[in-house]
Amino acid sequence: MKKAHLFLYIIVTSMIVASCGKEPEPIPDTTYSFFVAGHTYGTPGGNDIGFYPFFKNEFDAIRSYPRMIFGILTGDIVQISNEESWDTIDSEIKTLGLPVYFAPGNHDTYNYELYRERYGDPEHNHRTYGSFRQHNDVFILLDANIDNWNISEDQLDFVQTVLEENKGTVSHVFVFVHQLIWWDEHNEFQNIVINWPPYTPDTTNYWGTVEPIFQHYPAPVLFFAGDLGANKPATPYMYYESGNVTYIAGGMGAGIDDNYLFVTVDMAGNVNFDLIALQGDRHRFGNLEDYVLP
Repeated sequence: MKKAHLFLYIIVTSMIVASCGKEPEPIPDTTYSFFVAGHTYGTPGGNDIGFYPFFKNEFDAIRSYPRMIFGILTGDIVQISNEESWDTIDSEIKTLGLPVYFAPGNHDTYNYELYRERYGDPEHNHRTYGSFRQHNDVFILLDANIDNWNISEDQLDFVQTVLEENKGTVSHVFVFVHQLIWWDEHNEFQNIVINWPPYTPDTTNYWGTVEPIFQHYPAPVLFFAGDLGANKPATPYMYYESGNVTYIAGGMGAGIDDNYLFVTVDMAGNVNFDLIALQGDRHRFGNLEDYVLP
């Protein structure tokens, strides 16, 4: 073999050997967790102006939960919507040390102007609903107080726009609202006892307008609400799968079956739940997915 050819052979062979011995680039682990907590002011008629004490006791556990990166409060964050209450909430969230997003409840918006001023989106006329992306998932935060449990007009347009913009690029759609806007006294959820049944409207546009949008979306939709568990008659939590939409709700305040939820999305796209009891054994409720509608 000629020297030039021999030299080239050695170089190419060395490159092949080096290439074969090189470790492949690791696939980034996109696993992440978030918490969902509803009715976090706690007991109706109580004296606390910040978070429910049982919930505040969980802050260390929340911070230390594997891959925890943010939280979502599904409404009734404060009992009385005033500066003192919101200042206290903001201060307590700082001690938690995590980003926290709001889906407002009726108590939070009794003083709508104050809520809009403090937490509305300044780039969109201080609207009280919004969305964000996390890895391959989209999160939608709704405000069902604007139109008596209906998602209508500008807010409905917003939902449709977000879904269309993310179509084909997301693995899951996570939706958050305070009220169980899917509840009706004549449907399969009729035996779920919400916190204050007289507060429910006679009809909403959920099943006629909103549900078909989610049901026919090309990614699974997980819908969370936080208007349960505030008193002893209320159902503490619920879970129900209906086609493309999974309905989840929980809350706290009754002092007996108070709860909140950890949600983990792993790198394979699996969604896992960890239902936490605030009294007694933390895992005494078992698996959220085992819940059966009453």
